[in-house]
Amino acid sequence: MASSQTQTQYPMTQYPMEIEGKYRVEDSIELLAQLEKLGAKELELESQEDHYLRHPARDFRITDEALRMRRVNDQWHITYKGPRQEGLFKTRPEIELPLADRSEVGWLRIWENLGFEPVAVVRKTRRVFSLEHFHPDLKVTLDDVCDLGIFAEVECVVDSPEELARAEQAIASAANFVGLHHVEKRSYLSMLLEQQK
Repeated sequence: MASSQTQTQYPMTQYPMEIEGKYRVEDSIELLAQLEKLGAKELELESQEDHYLRHPARDFRITDEALRMRRVNDQWHITYKGPRQEGLFKTRPEIELPLADRSEVGWLRIWENLGFEPVAVVRKTRRVFSLEHFHPDLKVTLDDVCDLGIFAEVECVVDSPEELARAEQAIASAANFVGLHHVEKRSYLSMLLEQQK
């Protein structure tokens, strides 16, 4: 008599959700001056390197997902980004986990053995600011992206749908107040791949 196996089902929650507005920056000095006027606190200066991976059986360009290994200074993380949701800004579920020290090569080999392939590497220098004037969890980043230029991201991470509207309003108000108007809807990865065609 064959034994039956039951497979545990793990619910896929859509939260936490990242809400982000991305903008092209024409004058970074003026942006920094506006942030200072609002009492923004600089939290970090980061050197980031994002290694994006292609799924062997699922086209992330169609499903609007992303899987990456990110190095932030000397620390590595793995991040899954789910499909974008309807809204004023780029809103999508995000799961990010830190990796143990010196484990990144092993992780990249695991992905390779599972059939994942490297897509591209996005490199940038990021300055991270806290701007609590508009929302307690609001962050503004100033990104100098290799081969793409300078951008700012205004973002919040929320844990429930009830928080979405407030976060969207805070992002819109903050961006307008510091003079960010040139919205960029594409990801850095998309822009880099388009440039390489």
